[in-house]
Amino acid sequence: MQSTKQTRRGYAVIALIAFLVWGGAFRTDQARAADRDAWAPQLYGFCMDMPAAPNASIAEQAKLLARLGFDGAGYPLWLDDDLPKNLATLDDAGLKTFHLYASIDLKPGGVPYDPRVEDSIRKLKGRPVTVCVLIRGFPPGDPRGEEPAVKILRRLGDVAAEAGVQISIYHHTNDWTESILYALEIVKKTNHARVGVNFNLCHWLKIDGDKDYSPVLRENAAKIFAVTINGAQLGSDAWTGGLIQPLDRGDFDNRELLNTLQKIGYRGPVGLMCYGIPDDTAEHLGRSMKVWKEWQSDGAKE
Repeated sequence: MQSTKQTRRGYAVIALIAFLVWGGAFRTDQARAADRDAWAPQLYGFCMDMPAAPNASIAEQAKLLARLGFDGAGYPLWLDDDLPKNLATLDDAGLKTFHLYASIDLKPGGVPYDPRVEDSIRKLKGRPVTVCVLIRGFPPGDPRGEEPAVKILRRLGDVAAEAGVQISIYHHTNDWTESILYALEIVKKTNHARVGVNFNLCHWLKIDGDKDYSPVLRENAAKIFAVTINGAQLGSDAWTGGLIQPLDRGDFDNRELLNTLQKIGYRGPVGLMCYGIPDDTAEHLGRSMKVWKEWQSDGAKE
C-alpha cells in the first residue's frame, strides 16, 4: 500500500514538474511574442530627393509618403512662420514629424546657431520630435571644439527639456563629430538627460565601418536617440549606388541591425535615408516600403 502511495506521489511530482516546465516555456513564448508585437518601429522618410518632381512642395512630398504607408518625415528645422505652416501640412497628411535638423558652428567668435532655433524648438512641445544637430567649425575630433560644444549642447538641452523633446548629435562625414564614437564622448561630457546621438548607418559605414556596431549600441543604448538606415554595399566608398540605396539593394544586413536595436530596447522611429538616390522617388520609396513591410511581417511570425 505504501509503495502504491509513493508511486502516486512520484507521478504527481513528475506531472507537476512537467506542468511547470511546459507552463514556463509557454509563458516565455508568450512574452517573446508580446515583445515582438510591442517592437514595431515606425518608419519615416528623410532626405527625399524627388528628381521626377523638381522642387516638390512639402505638401506633395507628404502626400507621396502617406500614400506609400510611411508614418512620418524628417526635414531641416523650420524657422519663423514656416514651422507651424509645414507642421500643419504634415499633420493634415496624417504624418508625424519625427526628425528636424539644424547646424551648430563652433568657430571662435561666431554665432553658433541661428538665434531663432531656440524659439522653433520650444514650439515643438507635444510632438515626438528629435532635433538633430550637425556640429561643424573644427576638423573631425579636434579637441578645441569640446568646451564650446558642451556649453552649446547643454543650453539646447535645457531648451529641449522645456518642450519635452530631445537633442541628438547627427554624426556626419567631414563634420567635427563625423564619428559616432567621438559624438558619444561629447555626449558623456555634456551629461544632459536630453542630449544623445544618432546612429546613421551610411555615415557609420563610411567612418567606422570596420568596427562592430553591436557593442557600441549596446553599451550606449540609453543615449541612442535617433536611427537612420538604408540599403548599403559593404566596402563601398561612394554614396550614390554604394552607401545609400533603397532597402532592396546592397548587402548590408539591416535585419540584424534591427534585431540589435530591439535587443537594446530602442523604442524610437527609424528614418529611411534617401539622399542622392537617382531612381524615380515614388518608385524607390515604394520598393523600400515593400521590403520594410515584409520585414515587419516576418518578425511577427517568428
